[in-house]
Amino acid sequence: MKAKIILNPVSGGGVSKKVWLAVKKELDKRKIDYVYEETTPATSARKLTSMSIKEGFTWIIGIGGDGTLSNIANGFLENGKPIHPEAIFSPIPAGRGNDFVKSIRVSKNPEKAILQILEGNVRKIDMIKVNFTNEDKSIGEYYCLNLADFGMGGEVVYRVNRSSLGKWLGGKAVFLYYTILCLFSYKNKSMQLKLSNGEFIDVKSRLVVCANGEYAGGGMWFAPKAKLSDGLFDFLAIKDVGIWETVLKFSKLYKGQLNDEEKVTSRQITYLEASSAEDVFIDVDGENMGQLPAKFTLIPSLLTIKC
Repeated sequence: MKAKIILNPVSGGGVSKKVWLAVKKELDKRKIDYVYEETTPATSARKLTSMSIKEGFTWIIGIGGDGTLSNIANGFLENGKPIHPEAIFSPIPAGRGNDFVKSIRVSKNPEKAILQILEGNVRKIDMIKVNFTNEDKSIGEYYCLNLADFGMGGEVVYRVNRSSLGKWLGGKAVFLYYTILCLFSYKNKSMQLKLSNGEFIDVKSRLVVCANGEYAGGGMWFAPKAKLSDGLFDFLAIKDVGIWETVLKFSKLYKGQLNDEEKVTSRQITYLEASSAEDVFIDVDGENMGQLPAKFTLIPSLLTIKC
């Protein structure tokens, strides 16, 4: 089976090219048949993946950060269904956070990662369909591979994507700057949440998380119980906490203990409908995806992976 290699050359500040050289060495050593292609401003990872599958490639090896891998996963789909039922995705991390691969236990070492992929098993994983509201009030749709959130996290991503600071600072520095800024300036928002278990939660919240995978934000362990193929996603709502209480919770977040907190509501559900009278921005796999109102729907066994 010929593989299509799709690489984002700017992932990880250019680290992806070094990762590719290590991967290429292993592929050539084992005489694996492949075609290599890079994303461009005109040809996104999503578009390139979709085109490749329609051209007959059924094995896509993606190299990049969480945003690139999420884009590639969306490229497997058209109208909410796989373009090709036998198409397989193998992700290799080459970003800054590399959170998705932690949940599927793929090594950050490129030589080890490609060996895991070549020798790995094929299995299906879930994705979360996100229907969100654009600025012009139209409805958008995107499929979450790892984790979606709204509230302060969405605000950070919204500001980062509209900032000109990236011309002078690196992406990581800009993200850190706006995280600190939002930590002190963000006002918790009143939200109305309808869950698949019948609960209706009217809450003033700092952050709401819908987790398919376990990690986000460069190692923050939001959902230690999350499984990518259990037909559920983990819901967490951080209630009306202040600045310093948020700071104190960070240590527990990295230990996977956040959902044990009194001011955190956690459930395992299949659907969430969220609305607010205020502007609440959404982050999906590290990318800004509009704002509330929004719907989050678990779609079981939607993507086939090999690793």
